Amino acid sequence: MTNDRRITIRDVAEASGHAVSTVSNALADKRHVNEETRKHIQEIAKTLGYRPSTIARALRMQTSSTIGVLVADVANPASPEFIRGIDDVAQREGCNILLCNTDGDERRQIGQMQALLDRRVDGMILLSQHTESPEIRKLLDATGSFVLVQRRSHRFRDDYVGSDNMQGTRDSMNYLDSLGHRRIGFVTGPQQSSTAMERLEAYEQLVSELGLDADPELVFQGDYTIDSGIRAMHYFAGLSDRPTAIIASNDVNAIGLQDAAVELGLRIPEDFSLLGCDDIEIASLRRIDLTTLRLPKREMGAGAAELLIRRIRTKKTGTPREVIFPTHLTIRGSCAAPRR
Repeated sequence: MTNDRRITIRDVAEASGHAVSTVSNALADKRHVNEETRKHIQEIAKTLGYRPSTIARALRMQTSSTIGVLVADVANPASPEFIRGIDDVAQREGCNILLCNTDGDERRQIGQMQALLDRRVDGMILLSQHTESPEIRKLLDATGSFVLVQRRSHRFRDDYVGSDNMQGTRDSMNYLDSLGHRRIGFVTGPQQSSTAMERLEAYEQLVSELGLDADPELVFQGDYTIDSGIRAMHYFAGLSDRPTAIIASNDVNAIGLQDAAVELGLRIPEDFSLLGCDDIEIASLRRIDLTTLRLPKREMGAGAAELLIRRIRTKKTGTPREVIFPTHLTIRGSCAAPRR
């Protein structure tokens, strides 16, 4: 029968013939333990398969070397690159991450944050999460160190990492304008998302600056899902005066728009030019071939982790920092000049 009992520090002490306190100090690399004794104890611990309890260490050191990462939707193809960037830095700095999926639901997010605090994480990175309610703010204050990614608070100043939504939308609109499009449809992200609202603001500003058709019917209130893209295409296709180009809320949304276009017997880019945002991996597939804004997602995740770990280790509570990453318009085959 296999013995699955966890090896404890007392087992190491018994096998080595040293006191528990000596073993504890040796495993912690304390200098006042004789070098020969320390090596002997560490070898026995390795042979026995001893692994220190992270919970006990957190209680003793008041630090867990663990970061909580809350993601709105781990199934979104853009999420893994953010997470990889966070993990790149965490591994380099000797930290672990605890990943939580909230489905964009505030009550679920609150429960996940409470669970992370119970695990004594040193800080949290919140990717597209709710930030405003009193209960959320209370949990953020209890967290101590946290960084918001791609969704900033409207009322509070926090450490924040995001993309340059204004310039990215400007690049998209200027490109479509250069092709000759005058009626450009726009699918928004969720209204609680600061990123979505910044892009909408930039769209409205560019419509005015470029002298394009300023028609409220050209804005569809959507989100970041395929279903929202399907509904948006049915809506735009049903207008008496259709747009000739559509900017989707993200690449997933754009795929929904493409799918609905096929269903309706419409062609991209002949009937509608289509432009996304994120540059997820499948956007470059020939059947999708999506013109889109590339976000440096892995770099953004890494930037958020570096900012958080710096806060944790220096224990500085100074002016919140904001790090904005540039976007890049990746041109593929989903955009063309409008048919006359």
